[in-house]
Amino acid sequence: MSVKERELQKARELGFFEKYLTIWVLLCMIAGIGLGYLFPGARDVINSWQIARVSIPVAVLLFFMMYPIMVKIDFGQVVEVVKAPRAVILTLIVNWAIKPFTMVFFAWLFMKHIFAPFIAPHMQDQYMAGMV
Repeated sequence: MSVKERELQKARELGFFEKYLTIWVLLCMIAGIGLGYLFPGARDVINSWQIARVSIPVAVLLFFMMYPIMVKIDFGQVVEVVKAPRAVILTLIVNWAIKPFTMVFFAWLFMKHIFAPFIAPHMQDQYMAGMV
């Protein structure tokens, strides 16, 4: 195996964080639920940190989540997209023409049918009003 092949193989291997991402997400969810239980007033404080209905803590955390991926972009390869744009076109179609409608469908399905016995009707309508 050549040096280049070994480097490619090493680059393809998942790191510790990536390998156990599902566990990290589960642990973060448990930690969030636990913190919400221990500090019930924190939700209102965090919800008050908004600009134009955008949660600043969520925006900051999303940035830190995406930053490592963004710095690994090989901008030399971005030029190759022009030569074979099918993947980009497909991604745009799926993300902008298909996913929004499927997400509204799933919101309707879960809020109005599956979770309906657990959610007050006025809360279902309030959630669905925010979707359209």
